[in-house]
Amino acid sequence: MAVLVACAIGVAIGLLLVWASARAAVTIAVLRIEGGSVEVTRGRLPPRVLADLRDVAARPRIDSATVRIVRDRGHARVEIRGPVDPRHVQRLRNVVGNVPVARLIGGSR
Repeated sequence: MAVLVACAIGVAIGLLLVWASARAAVTIAVLRIEGGSVEVTRGRLPPRVLADLRDVAARPRIDSATVRIVRDRGHARVEIRGPVDPRHVQRLRNVVGNVPVARLIGGSR
C-alpha cells in the first residue's frame, strides 16, 4: 500500500511539473501593477506596448493587479488577477490585441 501511495505522489508531482512547464512556455510576459505603475516581472515587451500599458494603468489608476500575457492559438490573450474595472480590462486587451504576437515576443524589458 505504501508503494502505491508513493507512486501516486510521484505521478502527481510529475504532472504538476509538466503543467508548470507548459504554462511557462506560452507566457509572453507577466506584469505587476501597483499604484498605477507597471513593472515587468517576467518576459519582455516592446517599449511602445509597455508605454501604452503604463498609460492605461495610470489614468485612472489601477491600484493593484497582476497581468499575464500568453500566446493562445496564434494570438495574445490577457489574463488579469486583481480588482480591475471592466473598462480597464478592455483597454489592456485592446493594447495587447493590436500588436502581432511575433512583435510582443521580441520586445525589451
